[in-house]
Amino acid sequence: MNQVVIVDDETIIRVTLRSLLVWETLGFHVAADFSGGKPALDYLRKNRADLLIVDMKMPDLNGIALMEKLKEEGILPLTVVLSGYNEFSLVREAFRIGAYDYLLKSDVSRESLLALLQKLNQTIFLDGGREKAVFSDAAEESLGIGQLEGEYGMVLFSVDEGMKQAARFGEDLGEQLQKPVLELARQLPRVAARGKLAAVDPLHYVLAYKAGDRAQYRHTIISVVRQLQSVWRDYMNLTVSAAVSDPACGEGLFDKLKRGSSLIKLSALSGKNALCAEWEWEDELEIYLREEEERADEGLFLSLYGADVVALEEEKRRFFEVLGGLSFEEGRRRCLVFIARLAAVFEKYGDDFFGLFPEEANYREKLAVLGSDRELELWMNNYLRWVTDYIENRHDMVQADAILRAKRFLADNYANPELTLKSVADYVGLNEKYLSTRFTKEAGTTFSAYLTDLRMQKAKNLMVSTDLRMYEISERVGYHNVEHFNRMFKKSFGVSPGDFRKNGGRSGE
Repeated sequence: MNQVVIVDDETIIRVTLRSLLVWETLGFHVAADFSGGKPALDYLRKNRADLLIVDMKMPDLNGIALMEKLKEEGILPLTVVLSGYNEFSLVREAFRIGAYDYLLKSDVSRESLLALLQKLNQTIFLDGGREKAVFSDAAEESLGIGQLEGEYGMVLFSVDEGMKQAARFGEDLGEQLQKPVLELARQLPRVAARGKLAAVDPLHYVLAYKAGDRAQYRHTIISVVRQLQSVWRDYMNLTVSAAVSDPACGEGLFDKLKRGSSLIKLSALSGKNALCAEWEWEDELEIYLREEEERADEGLFLSLYGADVVALEEEKRRFFEVLGGLSFEEGRRRCLVFIARLAAVFEKYGDDFFGLFPEEANYREKLAVLGSDRELELWMNNYLRWVTDYIENRHDMVQADAILRAKRFLADNYANPELTLKSVADYVGLNEKYLSTRFTKEAGTTFSAYLTDLRMQKAKNLMVSTDLRMYEISERVGYHNVEHFNRMFKKSFGVSPGDFRKNGGRSGE
């Protein structure tokens, strides 16, 4: 797990960065955050960090000074700097010292942060975050798996709907989620006597369970896992899916963990609170491992999420062409694996895979009732159409939310004379021209007219409720030039600001 440290003197920025997404799903863990450079420097001298996100301007030790000290001491992590729109000279200096990238504070959003972390996984942290080694690393560090004597079964647990649960349990997931999960599990006599349980992060856990009688192992481990799932559901309202292996010993345990990290992805096929036993999913697991290695169907996933209609039709044609060359049973398994990998894509983008249908779906059962190649192709065609519609609707909702965020940003920043359509577009993550068109459609007025009306309404309130002079009111609502403010006010209300105040707050409307 890549360790992240955030340094910014604005509490809202630190909280926002922590809460925009579940970092662990991308292979990152926010180990600490600080309001200044000095405490961050003390921490980084004693603790490992893989990624540093640091503000350029801070009162005690700014980002540039912090980076220079860390570089001098040979402990500068990969660094992304945070800056305001007018701080590019500082950003250039940060690049000179060794910064990797920068984020505009006005541009911080789930989409921009997600894009940054994905780029880091593709170009710097080439293990892709969690899936390659994180379960093995956690088991070695917390369970001492290399020192376990005898045969153990490995169980990997993943909290269902991770993003939603992270939001429910709040900022301190370690205390509010991870701690009670572990405490409840360790109160079970069988887990306490024969198991060793460790947290990978608040959303993922590993259990090493001593096998004992091999003839009874499968029955026993299924019973133990179901008991754990029931306890977490009953006491925490938490559904947790599991991947269960056959027993192994020594180096074989690491192979079980590696395969288990892929097996747990197949749990999405059975719905929430699923249990995937290695011996029941062998064929699907082999297909999953092969297709992940070959990056099969990546073009189809990208075109689905990019709402690229032309590319989507071509990718679907290729998918069904491959499907047509398989036996019915092979094709059914391949479709199941495709759906499981699609669920992983949903998770990566923070979307609700279980929300695709009004009722929870068990895909293994759905595809088991199909009886021919034709039925399978028809079902998959309908499924892909359903997914396409879902994602298109999601895009529409995201864009509508962007307009709401734009309005909130205007309400918070209308007093800034430099506020422009571009600065708002950058903040909500939309193209400037597209935002203008979409804003007019959603708000019923142009961006410029909306901002002017907002400023004029604020000016009216100040004239009625304060004794501020006109030039002071002008400045407070975002106008450098009081004459320009006077003209805009009269154009809006049919009366000059001075006459409006003399008339006791009555306009010429």
